[in-house]
Amino acid sequence: MTTVITGFYGSGKTEFALNLALQKGEGATLVDLDVINPYFRSRERIAELNSRGIAVESDHLDNNTGYDLPAVSFAFLSKVRNGENVIIDLGGGDSGARLLAYCHEAVLGVPHDFLCVLNPFRQDTDTVDKMQSFIASVNAVSPLKVTGVVCNGHLLRHTTAEDVLFSEEVVSKVGLPIKYTMLRRDIYNEIGGKLLSEKVMIFDKLQMRQDWQ
Repeated sequence: MTTVITGFYGSGKTEFALNLALQKGEGATLVDLDVINPYFRSRERIAELNSRGIAVESDHLDNNTGYDLPAVSFAFLSKVRNGENVIIDLGGGDSGARLLAYCHEAVLGVPHDFLCVLNPFRQDTDTVDKMQSFIASVNAVSPLKVTGVVCNGHLLRHTTAEDVLFSEEVVSKVGLPIKYTMLRRDIYNEIGGKLLSEKVMIFDKLQMRQDWQ
């Protein structure tokens, strides 16, 4: 199964990609194709992921000097074609989706999802119309079309159960299935039975931020 992930900056796209890789576990591969935003890159967690049997693929330089460079490698495509668990973390928006032109044929040949992470608390995706416009902009340049959404309504550590339920209500109107809702474990314990999504992504702490951020 290949899962391709996009989302607007600040949506929690990379956070979701990391947690999905951890959920898939040993044998999964996380592919960092985000050449748009150098600040939060899934490859930053390569040591931890490798220790759990999860491969991380990104650039072809094979060293840390490539963190901020668009030195993309597509060596992971053999794993896609073999039907392995591959999670592709794209750059945000239509610019990031353009990279799919180089790998979409392999993805189309296997079971896959193309998920868009949505956070209604970000200014650029705070209405249904804006969310739909964002997804349309991705679909316009991508040979793969978005198949579902991830509801990740959050205000970092200030997120409440009411925020999550409000987010699901908004995201449910986009017109695509909510494949996942992402939320902290304490919030899930409070409202788990009320969620609309097909699956949940539960976390105890954020992967890409320090406690003080």
